[in-house]
Order: sequence, then C-alpha cells, then structure tokens
Amino acid sequence: MKKEAMDQFQSLLTQTLGETFELKWDIDRKGVVCGWCKLAAPDDIVIVAEVVAELKGRVMTISPLNTPSPLVEQVPVDSENMEQGKSIQVVINYHFYFNEINLTAAITLPDDQRTVNSITPILRSADWHEREMQELFNIKLQGHPNPKRLFLDKDIYMQDHTMIPLSEALNGASTNTLWERIMEANQKGANSDEHL
Repeated sequence: MKKEAMDQFQSLLTQTLGETFELKWDIDRKGVVCGWCKLAAPDDIVIVAEVVAELKGRVMTISPLNTPSPLVEQVPVDSENMEQGKSIQVVINYHFYFNEINLTAAITLPDDQRTVNSITPILRSADWHEREMQELFNIKLQGHPNPKRLFLDKDIYMQDHTMIPLSEALNGASTNTLWERIMEANQKGANSDEHL
C-alpha cells in the first residue's frame, strides 16, 4: 500500500509539474516511509497540497527557516550595526502525512519576497500552522480564509530577523522588578474584589 501511495504521489505531481521537482524516498528498517520533495517554485506548494488532499492526507506542521542567502556576499556584522551584511532567504518546509507516509515539501522564497499562497483552502489542517508562520516569521499569506493573528498583539512591529540580547529580554526576571509587578497586580486584584 505504501509503495502504491508513493508511486501515485509521484505520478500525480509529475502530471502537473513535469520534472521540475526533486523527490527522494527513504524507508527505514521498521518500514517508516519519509519523502523529501524540493520544489522549483514557491507556487508549486499549492499543487502538492492538491495531490495530498486527493490522497486524503493532511498537514502535520509547517516549519519556516530564515537562512543567509547564498546569492549575496555576506559582510561581517559588527555589534554596532546589526543590519549590515544581512540578506535572508526563507525556506519553508511543509510536513504532510498521507497513507502512512511522511512527506516534507520544501520551497524557497526569493530574496526579499515574503509572500506565499495559502494551502488552507485545500487542506484545512494548514490553518493554524500558516497563521503562526505569518505572525512569527512575517510571511504574508495570499488567499488564506482566516488571516487573523493567533498570538501577538497587532501593534507589535515584527522586523525580519530582529534579535535582542537575552539579558534585555529577561530584564526584571531575576530581580525584584518581576516580583514587584506581580505583587502590585495581586494588590490591584484584591482591591477590586473588596468593592464587590
């Protein structure tokens, strides 16, 4: 059954995309099948989603990755100018499951392109994964039926690959500041309960 599903996936994808993709299958000694598919164009992920849907599959997760672009010479970064030398490309790995097969399909967004077509209209299981990707990686989704934020306040400005020192992120976590805030919040809560 797995061999048939592997062949069917490859056949359906080839019918639509031709030979523009790379596909490799691995089967471990326990019979677990994993496939890796590298797509030539970002829009091809929609075709993969349609094939997975036809095979009654689903999205397990989506994992974007910011990586240094191989197309741009990397300039050493000094601590005073963090933006210098950073050219980032985004690789998005879509992890699918169908007919007891795990498949990872990878797309690479061109430099400075942060937009990808949504596959949620095809596979509902992509909904939260795509929304998380949109919010945390600042990737715009075209055609998503529910593009509302999941986690972060809409007023937070997410800059690509923004980094802050851990000490700044944890400011107050290891000092009295954190406990003072907690005690203050508890006191306010206790005072509001007294008026009930």
